[in-house]
Amino acid sequence: MTGDPNRGIRAVRVAVLAACFCVVWTASTRAQEFEPRTYAVAPPGLNFIAAAYGFANGAVFLDPSLPAEDVDADVHLLVMRYVRTLELFGLPSKLKVVLPLTDGHWEGFVEDEFRIRDATGLGDARLVLETQFSGTNDPDRTVWGARVQFILPTGHYDSTKAINLGANRWGAIPEVGFSYPAGKWDFEGALAAWIFGDNDDFLGMRLQQDPLLVAKFHAIRTIRPGFWWALAAGYGHGARTTVDGVARDTAQGNWRLAFVMAYPIRANQGISLSIGSGGNFGAGTDFDTISVGYQYLWGAD
Repeated sequence: MTGDPNRGIRAVRVAVLAACFCVVWTASTRAQEFEPRTYAVAPPGLNFIAAAYGFANGAVFLDPSLPAEDVDADVHLLVMRYVRTLELFGLPSKLKVVLPLTDGHWEGFVEDEFRIRDATGLGDARLVLETQFSGTNDPDRTVWGARVQFILPTGHYDSTKAINLGANRWGAIPEVGFSYPAGKWDFEGALAAWIFGDNDDFLGMRLQQDPLLVAKFHAIRTIRPGFWWALAAGYGHGARTTVDGVARDTAQGNWRLAFVMAYPIRANQGISLSIGSGGNFGAGTDFDTISVGYQYLWGAD
């Protein structure tokens, strides 16, 4: 009996899609960012393009340093992403480019003044490098990995406005994490630090910000290859701001919860859904989100 020679390739593609597919509406919210299966291993030579649409309502700040109170916003976001799997010094790695487009309406008190802002345009882009350095050769072992994200000041910025789509500064997010397999479950955890550059033109003043420390946890349940759901939780603390040398009472204590699901519609295509909510114990974000995404895979036949 002759089997289908392409069946193995399709199975691998579905498994890899499950490992790499996650377009969650987080690229602009600057707090906890949930990407289940970040540290899953994928073979080199694969390419992914993805797009996700999301909607958020509440205290949504595209710039985490914004000294705002009682802000309410409706924000629409389109995130486009390209991912390339590769080997870096013999280790399985991924290179990602992320570009957000945003349309939003904000109302609230910023710098003790009531402001209304409508804005549409490009947000801050990102370059992301991920690598797995331990446990990659055994599917029953814990995988350890690291990644670093570079935030580029590409977003639309108007120095006369307090609320903007871009932060007008560079940033970096180093992170270390693990993925522990347990049958149909995978448990992931990560620690990260948001490191912010200075904004030298914040309403004519210089804005500085302390690092934001973040802890995240994912519990992932695989239904079948390519089809999985996850519960995610995270907490961020820090990020106090200083404006023209004067420290502000803006230390953040933000928590987030989310449900994420991914489903393959073909061996090289998949869709996702995420629903999230969160709040804070100080300054910072407090909003609800929902997003849907699509991803297409090719290469490494």
